[in-house]
Amino acid sequence: MGKRILFLVILPMLILGLAGMAQAWQGRMGGMGDPYALVQDEADFLTHPAKITKGEGVRFYGDYRFTYTGVTNWDYHLDSLTTAGVLTGFYNYDTSGQEFKHNALVGAAFPLGPGRMGLFFTYDAMRGDYDGHEDVLGLSHFTEYDLKSDLDNFALRLLYGLPIGGGFKLGGEVQFAYRQEENKNAIPGRWNYITGTFAAYYNLTPFQLPYDSSYWETLLKGSLEGKVGPLDLEFTLRGGFIFGGDNSLMLTQDAGFFDAKGEVTGWRIGGDVWARYPLAQDLTLPFLVRLDYQEKTRDGDSLGLGTFSPDNYYPYESQERNLNLTIGGGVDKEIGKGARIAAGIYYNYLQGEYDLQFSEGVLPGLGNIWDHSGYPASVENQVMLRLAGELELSPVVTLRMGLVPFYGWVKEDFTFKYGASYTDKTAVHGDHWGIGASLGGTITLKPITLEPFINFNYQQLTLDDDGGERRDSAGTVTQLWEMDKTRNEWSIGGGFSILYDL
Repeated sequence: MGKRILFLVILPMLILGLAGMAQAWQGRMGGMGDPYALVQDEADFLTHPAKITKGEGVRFYGDYRFTYTGVTNWDYHLDSLTTAGVLTGFYNYDTSGQEFKHNALVGAAFPLGPGRMGLFFTYDAMRGDYDGHEDVLGLSHFTEYDLKSDLDNFALRLLYGLPIGGGFKLGGEVQFAYRQEENKNAIPGRWNYITGTFAAYYNLTPFQLPYDSSYWETLLKGSLEGKVGPLDLEFTLRGGFIFGGDNSLMLTQDAGFFDAKGEVTGWRIGGDVWARYPLAQDLTLPFLVRLDYQEKTRDGDSLGLGTFSPDNYYPYESQERNLNLTIGGGVDKEIGKGARIAAGIYYNYLQGEYDLQFSEGVLPGLGNIWDHSGYPASVENQVMLRLAGELELSPVVTLRMGLVPFYGWVKEDFTFKYGASYTDKTAVHGDHWGIGASLGGTITLKPITLEPFINFNYQQLTLDDDGGERRDSAGTVTQLWEMDKTRNEWSIGGGFSILYDL
């Protein structure tokens, strides 16, 4: 089934690819560090479908981007102590690896009835491979692990926009997507859910939750664009839901294992409000408000296999909740003919919570329960600066650059409950900072426009102990925890866009 879907999605992409098309706007944005909402661009209709109405004739688009990320240091360390502060054990996880990302889009926009229609195919993929080892008190390299994270997303996007009078335009989008997602430990699939302790050996949950999922998703957009006095406004509301989802999870421990089968469900909602206020003919103040919320649930169940009791029932459920808010604005100024500079400052609020509940019993809901509720629950308050510029050297060649530094304040809380026996809690806090630089250009040889670009990014996350403890069923503190987390990574990438204008 999966291979047939892959073939049916890629075939029209290849046909359009051979026709000579492209999403040249993506190349322009890529060369300036993706300053969407800061600098106006033809690609804006991918966010606000109403803006597709402005185009003329038939235009073919294509875009490809590749990114390599080197994860040089991805670690977490956990110490256990007595209530008097005496060290009784430590669990150190040291990890490094790499990621490969591919993003491709092909499509076309053309007149249809009183408006314009767009048809696009997209493919996004990520392959992550992270090697690591665990040291415990008295045992160096107690165990090794090989974490894998694979993503494949295919989508068909149908857009339509038309004028509705009074200078306003209305647009909409329907998107059908097929997604495959997998996180696993390949040596072997061992995790801590069966051992019943917060600091168990093979506790890989702070890195990633395990799953093997495939599902369909439908996304819908409604969009309105127009002017209110001198103010240019764009508003888009979007939402979607998951259907036809399958999920599996195999966990092993020694000679015992279980293979749980279940489903994936979820929904999302969000919106964008963009505004541009012209102060002068060559000076504009752009503003942005963006909000997205998403929930995703995976579950399954299985009977025990191997040394696990075949009479025991093993149900589990994992949940993800994410809230992202961006607010900001800046200035966009034309400097003479063919030159532009733009700068914006933005506040990002990033909230996420990842839960996993697992149990073992003769009947669902009975027996031992391991509850990773908020693993982690994280909040980041981030400030980001965007700088972008472009200079037309000739009617054929234009150069572009972008710079994007950011700094964030992060807090993560971890909670683990072992039935009614005890509850473990710990927290870490610290900073997340980074910088990205981009360089690109345009080569125009009508009717083809080619826009190559390259990007470089570096970021670092450092979180230190904020206090942790274990409380028994009576609420008495019986143990203390200390934790720290780090992740350092750099990435280099690039791509190109091609526009074929009939």
